[in-house]
Amino acid sequence: MKKLFALLAVLLCVSMIAVAGNRKHKKAEIDTRNYRYDLEYVKTSGNGMVNVKVWSYSRRPSIAIEQCKKNAVHGVLFKGYSGEGATQPPLIRDAADITTHAEFFETFFADGGDYMRYVSNSIVGTSETIKVGKDHKMGVVVSVNIRQLRRDLETAGILRSLSHGF
Repeated sequence: MKKLFALLAVLLCVSMIAVAGNRKHKKAEIDTRNYRYDLEYVKTSGNGMVNVKVWSYSRRPSIAIEQCKKNAVHGVLFKGYSGEGATQPPLIRDAADITTHAEFFETFFADGGDYMRYVSNSIVGTSETIKVGKDHKMGVVVSVNIRQLRRDLETAGILRSLSHGF
């Protein structure tokens, strides 16, 4: 009986920890959907790769760092970026495209979704942390393959090809 009680207590603790971690991750997802990040151009790496500095906001720095890759792709698609030497408008300029293809983007930006194919496996350089009120502003340089991202979105029918009007 004591073993059963101990086992139930351990399972209860583990499930409470999992639920608490999931809430933190959902808050980070909401921050991404609410455009709670900034993008800065760093440099072009060649072969369609561009390095951007992503500033993500979160109460916990570890969650902000996890969101940086997703925020980088999201920013290239929907916000664009600028910085010293370059300005790039968003790949998807029409707001109607976002709602028209909402289901596609839900699966695209899901945890471990297709967006991961367009960012480097490792985050370039080190991160910076700035305390802003109760939140942390985390700056991380991420490499995004814009050429392949555009090509795949054209194939999926989300974007028109650059040669479409000719």
